[in-house]
Amino acid sequence: MINLLQATASISVKITEDIVKTIVSSAKPADIRVVLDYAMAGDFLKAREKLLNVMLHDGLSGQDIIKAIQKEVWNLKIEPDKKVKLTARTGEIEFRLVEGSDEFIQLEALLASFVEAGM
Repeated sequence: MINLLQATASISVKITEDIVKTIVSSAKPADIRVVLDYAMAGDFLKAREKLLNVMLHDGLSGQDIIKAIQKEVWNLKIEPDKKVKLTARTGEIEFRLVEGSDEFIQLEALLASFVEAGM
């Protein structure tokens, strides 16, 4: 926490919620929800475009995105067994990222899984 506050203070004398969020680099649940909504509706291209925008705009890593997706899966209006399968898929993708796989390719594969689940 001290390191976070020091990093925040290095940017601005006034510490605000927005500056802290910038330093922490966490995905906004609403942004992740839009990505998942596009994917669940079958619009892979819009989901991929929004995902890329979120990653580039907020400076997020693939692992940051995976953590946010894992939280949002349980808010989707789909059957519980699909939520379990998607959670397992996010774990598999996270493992691949840790092993050094290309982040965006792996996240695209994950989005494809969400598109399939929405069909």
